[in-house]
Amino acid sequence: MTSKEETGLNPMRKTSAILVVLMMTFPIYAGVPRAAFDAGLSNIIAKMNREAAAADGMSRLAMMIQAEYGTSIEELRWAVDHEFSWGEIVTFAYIQATNGRSFSELKSQQVASDYWTYAEKAGMSSDKMLRSLEQFSKHVERERNSQIFEQIRNTRNAARTPDVGSGFGLFQDALDFRRIQDNPGPSKVYTGGPSNLVKGDK
Repeated sequence: MTSKEETGLNPMRKTSAILVVLMMTFPIYAGVPRAAFDAGLSNIIAKMNREAAAADGMSRLAMMIQAEYGTSIEELRWAVDHEFSWGEIVTFAYIQATNGRSFSELKSQQVASDYWTYAEKAGMSSDKMLRSLEQFSKHVERERNSQIFEQIRNTRNAARTPDVGSGFGLFQDALDFRRIQDNPGPSKVYTGGPSNLVKGDK
C-alpha cells in the first residue's frame, strides 16, 4: 500500500521528469531547422554574389566585411586569389569572427560543402549565424541604394549648372537676339523742313 508521503511526492517526480525531457529536447529546437538554414544561407550567398557583380560591388563588399567582421585585407586577398565567391567570403568572415579560424583552415576542413554540420560541431548557433548574415546582406543592399541615389542627385545638380566654358553661357538665357536688328536706324527722325540753310538765304 502506498503511503501518503510517497503519494505526495508523485506530482513532483512527474514534474521533474517533464523538465528533464524538455531539457533534453530543447537543443533540437534551439536553432534553425536544417532545411531552412540551408535554403536561407544559399539565398544570402547568391545575393552577395550579385552584389559583387554590381558597379563598385567588390570594393564596397570588401570594406563592409572589414567593418562588420574585422576581416583583414590579407584574408580577403587570399580568398580572392583562391577563387572564392563573395558569398563564400562573407560566410567565412562570419565564422572567423566567431571562432578565430583562418580562411585557410576553414577551406582545408571543407566548411563550404556543409556549413550546417560545421556549425553544429563547432558549437556555433545556426540561428545566430543566419540572422547575422541576413542583417549584413540587408545592410549591403541599403548601402548600394544610397550610393545610387547620391549619384542621381549629383547628376541632376550637374545638369542644372550653366555652361560657362566660354564665358558666354552666363548671358545666353538673358538675351533675346531676335529683338536686335542687323542695321539699326537712327533713334530720332527730323521732319520740320530743311535744316541746312546758309546764313543770308531767304
